[in-house]
Amino acid sequence: MADLVRCAFGPALYRIYSRVESRIRSRAYEQGGLEQCGEGVIKALSYAWSICYYTSPALGFYMFRKGFFTHAGIIYMSKYIGTAVVLLLGAYCIRGYGRYLNHDYREFLDILVATKGSNTDENKRRLGMYDFMFYEWPADYTWDEALRRDASEAESPFLSPSRRSPRGLTAQLLAFPCDSLRYLAAHSVGRPLMYPGSIRLLQAGLAEPILSGRTAFLEKGGKRAKLLAADGNHIDTMFVDKRGNISNKGETLVIACEGNAGFYELGLMSTPLKAGYSALGWNHPGFGGSTGLPFPSAEKNAIDVVVQYAVQKLGFPLESIFIYAWSIGGFSACYAAMTYPQLGGLVLDAAFDDIVPLAQSKMPEVLSGFITQTVREYFNLNNIKYLYGYSGPVLVVRRMRDEIITVVEGDISTNLGNILLVKLLKHRYPNLLDREARMVLDEFLAAPEQNIKLGLWTSMNVDVEECNLKLKEYTEQHGKTFPMKIGHDMPPEKRIHMLMFLVLQHLMDFDAAHCIPLPSTEFRLPWKIAS
Repeated sequence: MADLVRCAFGPALYRIYSRVESRIRSRAYEQGGLEQCGEGVIKALSYAWSICYYTSPALGFYMFRKGFFTHAGIIYMSKYIGTAVVLLLGAYCIRGYGRYLNHDYREFLDILVATKGSNTDENKRRLGMYDFMFYEWPADYTWDEALRRDASEAESPFLSPSRRSPRGLTAQLLAFPCDSLRYLAAHSVGRPLMYPGSIRLLQAGLAEPILSGRTAFLEKGGKRAKLLAADGNHIDTMFVDKRGNISNKGETLVIACEGNAGFYELGLMSTPLKAGYSALGWNHPGFGGSTGLPFPSAEKNAIDVVVQYAVQKLGFPLESIFIYAWSIGGFSACYAAMTYPQLGGLVLDAAFDDIVPLAQSKMPEVLSGFITQTVREYFNLNNIKYLYGYSGPVLVVRRMRDEIITVVEGDISTNLGNILLVKLLKHRYPNLLDREARMVLDEFLAAPEQNIKLGLWTSMNVDVEECNLKLKEYTEQHGKTFPMKIGHDMPPEKRIHMLMFLVLQHLMDFDAAHCIPLPSTEFRLPWKIAS
């Protein structure tokens, strides 16, 4: 009976791996008819629940109008709920019996139970020969409180700063309706819009491509690991080691931070891998095998434990770790750079400086104030604030035809990557960005085509060697600490030349839309000031 119960409530098994002549092969786990039947009913009820959850505001209003919350309505609903519960229990029983009859599942379950009882390297190696639902996977690395840089960052995503601040009883009662409305908006609509990859229905639709992507990594020698973050979330990671190859690029690790609907199985990891670097991918909280919800505090804890894992378990020094982030993943990257200033550098692809202007541009103007306050409370992705705390190399990759992070679609001058770049340069080289230089830079960034940019650059007659020499001379005398005072004693024309020289080192234009993957041939690490 105990085996039947374990089979009924055990994790789904996807693939079985084996090692043949030093190569890893895999085959799909084949469900029996009974297991397929029970699994189908469970999935159908799960999807129905997800639909009800995400449409709960409209569904609740409809049910109220139709009288479902009256005494008679409650009795009527309870009958259907009871039927659904009985159907669900029956489906679990059928699934459990089907798995009990399957030799492959019984063998997997025995190894899983043995690993839970004794989490030895041998048991974990045997368990690693199976790809199954990740919630049952034992943790490979646990966050250590003694290593935490800023324990105050570990806050609940369900508490906004305003509610944590002391307020009188009258003020709390008056603010309660607006606070409640913002909370409901953030959790019912805001999170799915901000992080659509956390929607289980979307993940179900992408289940096969995600599994195929993960299988490809594992068959190439990838190592999947579960990390326990400071807030208790489990973070699903994949590491592919390129160390020891002919090229020394493998000694550099690139951590990939995905976008709001990206998974490491389908996303950025392939780009640095094909370029020859070692790569570590991870899924946002609530994405794939990672638990939790992708609120800012959970994102901070997730990238924190990923970096610690890379250093302590994978053996990469911070100076050899670079973070490659796309779109909303720039938030995690910028926070990690501030927290670990020794990191080798950042590559920010299609990133923004602050999420608020972007949220305002996508919503009706009449809701601007409400949207701003809600975003500041629950999704305060202010990348530039964290980037100011990092002095290492940064490369901003700007999509020339980006339709997502532009305030006005089709107008590259409104690309928020421009603002990110300008604010970064202003912080690091404040004397170079005077009014005249800013006008020249804005004209350059507003150029819609590469040939127009090339013409503007040529017309300035920038002497790259001279600028490079002056920068080296400055750093030899004053060091590389930011902000640098370089430019205060230069004539206006030379100041503009130096600024444009630095723009070319920090900016890379890619002629593509927001969601086009960056080819490995275009991927490069950020520029570093030479000694």
